[in-house]
Amino acid sequence: MTQNQEKIVTIFGSGLTPENDDYFNEVVEIGKIIAKSGCTICCGGYAGTMQAICQGAKAESGKTIGITINTSNTAPNRYIDENVAMENWVERLMELIAIADVYLILKGGSGTLVEISAIFEMMNKKIMKEKKMLFISPFWNTVIETLKIDSDRMRDIIERNVYFINNKEDIAKHLT
Repeated sequence: MTQNQEKIVTIFGSGLTPENDDYFNEVVEIGKIIAKSGCTICCGGYAGTMQAICQGAKAESGKTIGITINTSNTAPNRYIDENVAMENWVERLMELIAIADVYLILKGGSGTLVEISAIFEMMNKKIMKEKKMLFISPFWNTVIETLKIDSDRMRDIIERNVYFINNKEDIAKHLT
């Protein structure tokens, strides 16, 4: 990493968001904010919100890392500076989690849910240190509220690490 890009922010979100979607453009703007804050963006490296976040970062001369699967028939998006190809999906998931200093969670589907769940379970089992999780939009609120019911320990982990960001301009203050 370069000196001015000290933190790695791993992004989790949908790979299915089309480029002509308003949400895609919103995520491009989020990528710009993260790059301006001096952080490196890490993502799964393919299309959808992964491409959008990287496109935004590159518009501000930010650094991007894609964690892909070397057996995939899909090429990484064109905004990836460094492609780290893993052997399989599980190794990819573990690298996306391990490399991050902070997680930024966008709207997504079952894949994003697995990623969120893996992070919480690894923090819960003390397999990894606790890290800040920034949820953009209220999309995941119900899931998080349900997880708080699981146990006092999970509730405490969530209360220490989860932030719901309703205004994308507030993202930068959570990255310091």
